[in-house]
Amino acid sequence: MARFLRIGPLVLTAALLLCAVIAAFGWLALRVVTAGTQLMAMESTSRDLVAAIEARDLPAAADAVQTVSAHARSAAQATSDPLWVVAEAMPWFGDDLYAVRTLSAQAATLADHVADPILGLVDTVVAGGAVDPASLIALGRTLDGAGAAVERTADAVAALDTSSLLPPIREGTETVRGALAGVAPTVDALAALAAFVGAAAGDEGNTVLVMLQNPAELRTGGGITGSFVLLRSHEGRFELVEQADSSQFPERDVSIVPMPDSSAMLYGDIAGRFVQNASMPVDFAQTAALARAWWQSRGGAAPDAVVSLDPLALRGLLAVTGAVPLPDGTELTADDLVQRVLVDPYLQLDADTQTAFLQSVSTALFERLTTIEADPLTWARALAGPAAEGRIALWSADADVQEAIDGTVLAGPSGRLTAAGEDAFAVFLNDATGGKMDSFLHIDMELTATHCRADGRADILVRLTMSSSAPDPDTLAMDITGNGTFGTGIGDIGTSVSVVAPPGTYFGGVTKDGERELSVDVEDSGRPTSLVRINLSPDEVNVVEFRFIAAGPGLLEPALIHTPLINDPQVAVDSDPGCREVSP
Repeated sequence: MARFLRIGPLVLTAALLLCAVIAAFGWLALRVVTAGTQLMAMESTSRDLVAAIEARDLPAAADAVQTVSAHARSAAQATSDPLWVVAEAMPWFGDDLYAVRTLSAQAATLADHVADPILGLVDTVVAGGAVDPASLIALGRTLDGAGAAVERTADAVAALDTSSLLPPIREGTETVRGALAGVAPTVDALAALAAFVGAAAGDEGNTVLVMLQNPAELRTGGGITGSFVLLRSHEGRFELVEQADSSQFPERDVSIVPMPDSSAMLYGDIAGRFVQNASMPVDFAQTAALARAWWQSRGGAAPDAVVSLDPLALRGLLAVTGAVPLPDGTELTADDLVQRVLVDPYLQLDADTQTAFLQSVSTALFERLTTIEADPLTWARALAGPAAEGRIALWSADADVQEAIDGTVLAGPSGRLTAAGEDAFAVFLNDATGGKMDSFLHIDMELTATHCRADGRADILVRLTMSSSAPDPDTLAMDITGNGTFGTGIGDIGTSVSVVAPPGTYFGGVTKDGERELSVDVEDSGRPTSLVRINLSPDEVNVVEFRFIAAGPGLLEPALIHTPLINDPQVAVDSDPGCREVSP
């Protein structure tokens, strides 16, 4: 009996503990169901939010954001219970619970610090077709904070180890991770764009010089500068004041502004002697200095800001504005812009008629763009893709605005490299034909980082498969073929190809079709740059390989950017082809 009395309390205690554990698991199960339900509801409402934005229905978008925020906060509250945190330390499902709590908390953060404040401002930015500079600058500041919040969220989700998660949670985590990867740079770029436009429109009489690039004749930042358009701010709008084409800027015997020694080593002295080469430098600040100097050389005042655009960026804007009527009675659409602007004029018109037609296109486009009333979300959707591809670049004489631009994809080639990460490489292309042959150029790009060396450094290979789809040169005008003027055969495509590596990277040589190729290897703006000249005849295919050795030991997270092209390349990046062990 005594022994029973001693065991009785233990059994009773165990029973009570068991009941408590069962109750705790029941409570936890309820919390899991609640969190899961709220996350699923949030996903469904997010689709409604995207649809509302695409339909340009701001009230519906605002309602959807409020609903998403409510679901996110409910999910975060369900996972913040102390019992949940304790359960995360348990085997089997602990990692899954931690992942769900992280996703819930980060979703609430994005709702509170990104979606809500942005939608709270967008409907105040444009009124009556004019920009409210103060509201646009405020939106830029809000977006700047949102970009930081997105980056913190992306880091938190990226830190989750998905290898042991249940399949649904692992797939959901990886989906969120992929979605966030490109959001922060895009938000940063839109913040810079809002600051830029707000500042430019804020002071009456501010001038913006727009450089229109032509990627049918490639340059590092896009294409030759075929024409300029000067805009002036007036009552929150931009008015087209003046246009000039490249024929109005004579060739110079010396560079119009001093250029770095590395520029001459890579390209000779041509970057500052011909206005068409203004976008040759990697640093867009140098491009802006060239453009301002060229503009002043014909008697104009130095503009307050410089914008670089190529036609494919305008194609994105045409998706917002709709078809634009032209003086010849036709309409320009997003679908036919490239053909009508980059191809047909050189096939059908003489030089003077080309200039007249292209200036009429510029006038019609800018009049349409500067008078249409559209909310910032619509413009953001239209511009995000072209900005990420490098088809839009900005420079401002306002130091605060320029600080917001620096390091984003809107800061030109060097800004895109910075935004792509410290292990990013770039492929930059400059036409050597002297014609408009690059509409026939096709390039596939592959970057491979292999970690096999005994010293722990990665071997990096950048492989370019280049081909030409040019027709019989007898069917092409001299403006397209270049007529052999610059040493490239008529109908061939000559290209100066440079690959830019992270600081400290070692050169490893260049081959073409397996044979060693003579290259120019210099440090340009602090980055190792290797350049070769490639010639392609019609239907010819060249495989060009650039090799490098990483600056130091360690695993790389490489990225690859490139000069924006008419024909989109296939781009592949592989940092795990084998031999992953790395020496400390």
